[in-house]
Amino acid sequence: MAIGGYSRTFELLLKMGLDKEDIATFSSLNLSQNFITETHRKKVVYVKKINYVTSVIKGSTFSSKNLDLNIADAFEESMMIYKNAERTLVIDKRRVVWNKPSIVVLDDQSLNLQYDGHRFLYQSEIGFVQIRNRNADPTIIVNELGDVEEADRMMFALYQKGLVAEEEILNALTKLQATVFRQVDQEWFMKPTEYKSIVGSHDLANAMKDIKELGIYQLTSNKKIGRENARWIVIPNVAFEFTGFEYKDETDIFEEELRTEEQQEEALASQQEQLLQSILSIEIPLNIKKGFVGSDMQHSPSETLQSFLDDVDNIEAEKVGGIELLSGATTEQEYKHIKKYQLAYFIDGTFKNNERSDNNYMGGRRLISIDIDNVEYTREELEEKLEGQGLFGLIYPTAKYYFDRSNRWRIILMADCEMNKEEYKNVVTGVAKMLELEIDEVSKKVAQLMGYPLAVSDVSTIIGTMVNVEQFRPAKRKTMSNVVDFSNSSKSLLTFNHAQARLLAEVLDHGVPEGSRNETYRQVYMYLKDTLDNPEMEKWHDEATELIEKTKAQAILDGLPEKEVEVIYR
Repeated sequence: MAIGGYSRTFELLLKMGLDKEDIATFSSLNLSQNFITETHRKKVVYVKKINYVTSVIKGSTFSSKNLDLNIADAFEESMMIYKNAERTLVIDKRRVVWNKPSIVVLDDQSLNLQYDGHRFLYQSEIGFVQIRNRNADPTIIVNELGDVEEADRMMFALYQKGLVAEEEILNALTKLQATVFRQVDQEWFMKPTEYKSIVGSHDLANAMKDIKELGIYQLTSNKKIGRENARWIVIPNVAFEFTGFEYKDETDIFEEELRTEEQQEEALASQQEQLLQSILSIEIPLNIKKGFVGSDMQHSPSETLQSFLDDVDNIEAEKVGGIELLSGATTEQEYKHIKKYQLAYFIDGTFKNNERSDNNYMGGRRLISIDIDNVEYTREELEEKLEGQGLFGLIYPTAKYYFDRSNRWRIILMADCEMNKEEYKNVVTGVAKMLELEIDEVSKKVAQLMGYPLAVSDVSTIIGTMVNVEQFRPAKRKTMSNVVDFSNSSKSLLTFNHAQARLLAEVLDHGVPEGSRNETYRQVYMYLKDTLDNPEMEKWHDEATELIEKTKAQAILDGLPEKEVEVIYR
């Protein structure tokens, strides 16, 4: 076991029935020859650490001490080596097998092994002991443990941060309950000085506000109650029902975390399902034809992607039979003939006289089609590309896949508004570039037919957002006389007269306080990313790249987890 924060561990071992001769005392578990000799046939190895408080941070008005968990981790690693170690030693000129102690105790009077919910990394056979009263009488501890039933497995209790004794909290609550007199509904109000005076300790008064079971809080601004005006301390009735902390073993903690994670999963799934349905239910004008020969089409003015998917298997079974035809084809000529005359095709939008051509296009196009014909991709690689950009999309194999199992795919995305001919070309080009996909020029035609899926079971649905058309529209340059030409400017991005630039400077100078870090770093990154995406800002591109890395590092220094930083800077 590892024990921390207690001054009388050796006495405790003796009170538990050991003799001094049963205990070998060392400062580490290094398996030296002296260690082997001294521990042979002993009952306990007592590893005594001294002054292992680690980093100390000092400011003008505060100082804090932090535990370096390397101590606990190093003990765990050396314990694993010790557990499996086999040695021999010479006694009376005879070589004998080392009979090592089966109990190992790491003792550090300054060590809080429950710091930040720390757990050993590799195993659960090592126990934690953290004693609140460092001078507690060993006899009392032994007596308290006397009636505790032996457990059939190792159990851990996760202590509250702050390590405020329950007795102190209960005593303070008793005094508060006897004193409070201003009540509004189910809450009692005290002036801050009244509250601290009754509790009797500045530290305890603050600690009690941090204990979620109590629900005690302070108003953020003054409020008038009767004739009195103060920034009140609010004590809910439920605080006086507190009877002590509920300590949880590993199983309880795991099950609680599992329930929380399950709720988060369900909430995210519900949110994603709503997003998906909002896209699948968008009404679009849809045209269908068999074979790509000719320009005439069957027009339906109001369809959805959901109805499109619902019809896939029926069209294949009743009208096309494409999978059977393609899988039975034996030559390239036969494959092309089936594509030309037998398969189903579709295109959204409205065309004059229901005749497909660029000149007849009248609007209504929302679907963006990208065919992957020239480069081999797996389905998983394409799914990752869409997921990486957060885009909705349907991915399914083209006819070539059913003919010779080639990795040929079609991606269908949804635009957030209707597109004209020029916009469609720009959007297809831009999306393909964004997804790092090579496409041919024919994919950019607004009147280009798309092959229908042949089996709904072969369609992957990626949940995400619609494609933003605006970002692919050419920027309209203003040539007003008062536009400043900054192409020769030597200013830094940090000194631009811009809200996000000022925010950037503040981040690098002082960091970001807790509560606004995610949004602040997101704004700063958007500013730097916009700079990189603007060809006119080319001379600042190197600085923007460097500042992105600096702000990433600052975000981690501020305490944001690395995974969160990756999401912000994605």
